[in-house]
Amino acid sequence: DDSSHAGITAGSDADPRTPHHNDSSSDCNSSSTRAVGARMCDISQTNLLDRAIEMPAEAAKTFYGPFLFHVGEFRRIGYAINCDDGPAEGGGGPAGKDEAGAPAAPEPLKGGAAPSDTDGDGEAPSLIMALQNVFYRLQTADQAVNCRELMKSFGWDTMDAFTQHDAQELNRILCDRLEEQMKGTPMDGSIKRLFEGEMENYIECIDVDYKSKRNETFYDIQLNIKGERGQNLVNIEESLKDFTAEETLEGDNAYEAEGHGKQRAKKGIRFLAFPPVLNLQLKRFHFDLEKMDMVKLNNRFEFYRRLDLSAFAPDAGSYILYAVVVHSGDVNSGHYYAHIRSNLEQGWFKFDDDTVTPCSEYAAVEDNYGGSDLTVWNYFDRAPRELRGAAAPTRMRIHNAYMLVYIREDLAAQVLSPPDPRLTNPKMVDRCDREVRLAEQRRREKLEQPMKIKIRLVYEVNLCKMTGFWDHAEVPHEQAVKMGRDQQVRDLAVEVESKVRVPRGHLVLFSLQYRNNPRQVRFAFMAPNCTFRSHIPQFNAPHFDTADPYLTVLVVASRGYEVQSLEWRPSKEDMKPEELAQWHDELKTMLIVKYFCAQTRKIVTLGCYYSTNADRLITMVNDGWVGERLQAFVDAKVVAPPPAVQAPEEAADGRGYGWECWEEFSENDIQARNVKRTLKNEQLWSGDIIIWQVTPNQPAEADGDAGAGANPEVAPAPFAPEGEDDVAPTYHVNNVADMAAHIANSVDVAVTLHDAKQPLCIDGIVSNGIWAPPRPQSAKKDGSPTNDDKPEDTVLSLSPAGFKAPQEKDLEMDLRWHLHHVTGTIARSFGLGGQRPAEAQIWLFHAAPSSTCEEPLNSHAVRTEQLTLKELQRTSSYLSSPAKRPLTLHAVELPPQLGRQPLERGLSPLCVRFYDDAVREVGSQIIVVPSTGTVGDLLAEAKKHIQAEWALNGPLRVMEVVDSRLHKIYRPEAQIRSMACFSKSNIFYHCVRIEADAEGDGGSPEGGKLVEIFHCDRQSQQAFAQPLLLAVAPGERSGALKARCKAKLQVPDAEFKSWRLVRCARTGKAHLKDDEP
Repeated sequence: DDSSHAGITAGSDADPRTPHHNDSSSDCNSSSTRAVGARMCDISQTNLLDRAIEMPAEAAKTFYGPFLFHVGEFRRIGYAINCDDGPAEGGGGPAGKDEAGAPAAPEPLKGGAAPSDTDGDGEAPSLIMALQNVFYRLQTADQAVNCRELMKSFGWDTMDAFTQHDAQELNRILCDRLEEQMKGTPMDGSIKRLFEGEMENYIECIDVDYKSKRNETFYDIQLNIKGERGQNLVNIEESLKDFTAEETLEGDNAYEAEGHGKQRAKKGIRFLAFPPVLNLQLKRFHFDLEKMDMVKLNNRFEFYRRLDLSAFAPDAGSYILYAVVVHSGDVNSGHYYAHIRSNLEQGWFKFDDDTVTPCSEYAAVEDNYGGSDLTVWNYFDRAPRELRGAAAPTRMRIHNAYMLVYIREDLAAQVLSPPDPRLTNPKMVDRCDREVRLAEQRRREKLEQPMKIKIRLVYEVNLCKMTGFWDHAEVPHEQAVKMGRDQQVRDLAVEVESKVRVPRGHLVLFSLQYRNNPRQVRFAFMAPNCTFRSHIPQFNAPHFDTADPYLTVLVVASRGYEVQSLEWRPSKEDMKPEELAQWHDELKTMLIVKYFCAQTRKIVTLGCYYSTNADRLITMVNDGWVGERLQAFVDAKVVAPPPAVQAPEEAADGRGYGWECWEEFSENDIQARNVKRTLKNEQLWSGDIIIWQVTPNQPAEADGDAGAGANPEVAPAPFAPEGEDDVAPTYHVNNVADMAAHIANSVDVAVTLHDAKQPLCIDGIVSNGIWAPPRPQSAKKDGSPTNDDKPEDTVLSLSPAGFKAPQEKDLEMDLRWHLHHVTGTIARSFGLGGQRPAEAQIWLFHAAPSSTCEEPLNSHAVRTEQLTLKELQRTSSYLSSPAKRPLTLHAVELPPQLGRQPLERGLSPLCVRFYDDAVREVGSQIIVVPSTGTVGDLLAEAKKHIQAEWALNGPLRVMEVVDSRLHKIYRPEAQIRSMACFSKSNIFYHCVRIEADAEGDGGSPEGGKLVEIFHCDRQSQQAFAQPLLLAVAPGERSGALKARCKAKLQVPDAEFKSWRLVRCARTGKAHLKDDEP
């Protein structure tokens, strides 16, 4: 019962990658080797293996890809399935027996599977389609084939893709998935008939006539290299005999025969039928009981080129060796490669990662028996006498056969004969050829991508869909083309001409460019003889997309082409299109024109207007272009009809209405322009953005320059009701500058209102007496909803203290408001202050007041009247992003009796929190005492608020806790000014703790000493929660003290068993055992 910890790590049998021991006849050998750096490779038509992708099973890449591909019958089964309408008619692979019990070749071996001519709507099985794609590409491609699709069809996720799997495991996954997806189809059972054998587990009693049999199927046979008694098995025949050896059950291990009791019996396995393709796994990996670990058996084990299995099953026949998979390495890591005869008439090939090489029969067979090799040694160091009796030193081979594949000799030619995919399933061939063409097209596009650039074409009709202020990221487009980076802009004009059927001589192109001074993203003219490479934005440009680089090109047609259809519809019969292809940026300017409606507070885009630099701004209004473009928005009721423009001398009020123009530098920088001056004098260039509006004319005495417009630097005077200082002002929006200020200062504020009696909650920990994990939300006492983003709400709801749950609201505010406007808005929204919300006293925080040591943001009257919400936003814990993330404020209403500015009246407000004997916060109260008073005055006032159900009986003690450690216990005569919380404004966090003094009421043992016991995190050594005080008697043991802590805090046994008691002294910390004082 000390602080030491003991851990036992055990591997789970459910994890196929964890080596473990199994006492049964089928040892868990398949999962013992974890090879590193495994990759899956593919073979091409010329039987050359190239590295294509990474694959988890190294045995799979070098063995099952080539092995399954060269098993022509397996390929025929895969080809025969039509992924559009299910399997083709014709049956499965070789299996079954005739009436005499002899194996018979089924229809696919005799004549092949017939393709299906029917069409269906069923979805293609992903594994079957992936297998078809891989096999067909391997048969027809001239390069390595990607197997990623096949790997995903196994059901492996990203984690599995980088986990070492075993060859046998891959085979089982592949066959099981295929069988599962072919159930209920004519191809059902094809895989089993090709790879599945049958054996019988039997128990036969010796003295009575009683037998027990159970037939089982197998896809592979696991053969021992080492016998049950520890002897080495030398060849495959001996291992098969060991596999089928009988065991006599007698004595204590006698068999319980039904109706006969304990009987002597023979137990064993006998084969009933072997499949046409026989997989044999050599159990090279073995659990050593002495080492208690997995080891690899490298001893010599021979296998034959021709294997006669007639002695092991009726009519089994002879099998010939087809493939050998080799493991080179040890139990912890290694490398797989394989030797395969793709055609029995040809020689052997070695498949090793990305290379396929011809090899000798000796290299494929005898060299992989295992055993030992002679090693290099210096025999000159020994005398001749020593050499005569000395044996040459040897070392064990680390490469040896791991799996063997045999094929039934009389079916070998049919099993290995390659099928013709076009005869078997022409639909599959068409699909695969189509996918190959698409893959080649994607590959070509990927190679060409660095040499091309995507161009987004933006027409004037697209710009007219934009509303509000300019945002280059929101420019819409409807067409995109790809052009060579070294092609000229004139080539794009030809492409656009073919799309919109406007002669390229009537078009001019502009691309988005970044201006350094001022920093803007605007459209700029593209000279026809320039290349696109010269217009590609720099890497650090704000409109450059590193993931998908593109150019945004604006297409402007000559005036007279209709905006929507780009058809030639001139406003005058004699009007001719302009040759914009001869554009000179020094002589002409293209502007993006917008209109602002003060009534609807909307900004719409009218389109693109071009003119010479010598034209005045008002020209586009006088020639009717602005009015014509604006009419469409008026008809759609997007904006209100503009008032009639009148000169001051023509208006009845002597003012009238006139046009006003603003240039949009940015969302926060709007500058007025003189409409009677030329574009050049106003320093307007191509791509600049101007906004028109109709406003009342300025009084004659205020006119400086005619048509100069209003001064945007003069902020509109706010409007607020008289006599109500806390009512937030309303800022009128009369022009574009006002609109920009309105958008820049409008902010959504998430306000959370807290009860002044909310319990102390530091780091999400509340002293509620609940030591187990919090109950689910459905078990809350009040049934109120809880925000999943705020787990502290759950622990607060479990507190025994009575308080109102926090309320949340999103309020729209203006950053120009002062804090008394903010508190007034909060009071009205939450209904605080009753009939007079202006008198409600509210403190504002950036976090919950009982959870942060932050001082109130508006505790001083001067700050409340001068500080704005914008300045408050700057003090937040985050910086506001361009998307204007909502500001978060936490508010708490102070009691009415507190009054305003109590310190000026010589009063000191304190938050008193009451704790019961189990150190649970049961209630709190804000108490106002004289600043010159004593702790006794505080106690006398606090006793008035104690409730009977809190069980705070006897004398009380006053203390302060700072950073979850006891700061000080105060005597009644101590001054209020001496308390640490006296100088703190946030009284909810810097509070006073009052609890019953049980030790002071005669409960302290004789000679006892009051000891602080605090909670501490084992990892960070950081104190948390509330400490407790216990009187410790001289010589009291740690075990007894722990028991008293458990009883006082009412900690459950399951939780308390992990608690440890640590003595903290100046010299250090020491863990205490139960028998230590």
